[in-house]
Amino acid sequence: MTTTLTLDPALDPWERQPKESARKYGQFTTYRDLGRARTLAKAAERVEAYDRHLDRLYEATWLEERRKAAESDAKILGAAIGKLAQRLGTLRAEELSASDFIRLMDVAMRHRRVLFGDPTETIAVTGQGGNPLAVQLAEFAQMPEEQRRVRLADLAASVNRRLRAVDDSDDDDDQPAPGEE
Repeated sequence: MTTTLTLDPALDPWERQPKESARKYGQFTTYRDLGRARTLAKAAERVEAYDRHLDRLYEATWLEERRKAAESDAKILGAAIGKLAQRLGTLRAEELSASDFIRLMDVAMRHRRVLFGDPTETIAVTGQGGNPLAVQLAEFAQMPEEQRRVRLADLAASVNRRLRAVDDSDDDDDQPAPGEE
């Protein structure tokens, strides 16, 4: 349903009009501000660029929050490991079993490796016959755009299925992904 905007004679036509939504006025100003060489495609590009800018700001904000959390976790982990290290000298067998101590140490060290970026697992993505998955870039670049999208979707589905299998949450082991037999 398209509604016609009635211009208020008391306002300049480029000003926000009574009953004009903020969204509609924003669309107008985006188009207006592109200048005489404006097109709807350029307006869409501009809005897309702005959205990407907002996405980068959002990511930067969360990156900083993750950094602060990691810093805080590192302090807590350091204190916990320090307490465990102090306890080593006074550990009495009747107070803590060896398996309890090993489990505590394992948890602390696993968290330390994760915190400092040391991998605790290695996941290899393989292609047919178990060989490392390789994309032939020249061949891929010559594919029509829609075919590239389908190929990338197939690869993503394959990777996600393999990740679920690693996490023991793959409930469709008997069904191959699209493009796999």
